Amino acid sequence: MTTRQLYTDIRNHRMISGKFGAIKFGMWGIEFSDRHSFATLTDTPRNTHVTNNIWQLEQGRWHSSLRTAQTAPTTISASAQFTALDHAPLQDAVLRMVFDKHAISHGKIAGKTYRHRDRDIYRLHPIYQAREVRLIGTDGCEIIITLDTYDGAGRFKPYLYLRDRGDHWIVHARLLPTNPVDHVWLRWANRFFTLSAPDRLSRALWDMPGGKKMLWRLRERMGRHCPEIQAVPLNRLSPGDTLWLGVTCRFR
Repeated sequence: MTTRQLYTDIRNHRMISGKFGAIKFGMWGIEFSDRHSFATLTDTPRNTHVTNNIWQLEQGRWHSSLRTAQTAPTTISASAQFTALDHAPLQDAVLRMVFDKHAISHGKIAGKTYRHRDRDIYRLHPIYQAREVRLIGTDGCEIIITLDTYDGAGRFKPYLYLRDRGDHWIVHARLLPTNPVDHVWLRWANRFFTLSAPDRLSRALWDMPGGKKMLWRLRERMGRHCPEIQAVPLNRLSPGDTLWLGVTCRFR
């Protein structure tokens, strides 16, 4: 039997690239956002800038930290912290892991199996429904991602999701606002502009029977063929409040 080895290129606690058998992965990082800004280490930030891990978003300042390490021959651990420096709202906080699709046969989450169809669906589940995400290689190897530690500061709850986009499988460990939410942002977005419903209308639609179930992150749940219409809740944190996520990725 051939023994597969795990190779990683980790710089300044960031996963740049890695390989396990034929499976390639990277870049990994963090993301978080308020209503107007998007902070990210792996994509293009919007309406924000960062200095010494302090991010200035439109609605407040945040300090972030990311720690990634290969802790055993076939294990990677990653953790992230997001600390509010102002009274500021947030829609999510994310630890993001990306895997090349080509040597992966299928993915599993919440007891269901998915093939990569580039549908860009966020298969999002609270942690009590999905304790792990599994990616199965075409050669039979397996990657198991678990969300082991988290702290939502009493305002956010943990989720995992599995997403098939482009040439990649994307796995997020994610903190999302818990009820009662402070603000509901109902938006329609496209590549040219974003339109927002008035706050009172957004809240009224959210609070009506079935409103939350229908509108909550609708585009994410339905995939790329759904119009970019969805309701996004935000919760406000106080200075010093900290969100925390810690994941373990095991290769076997």
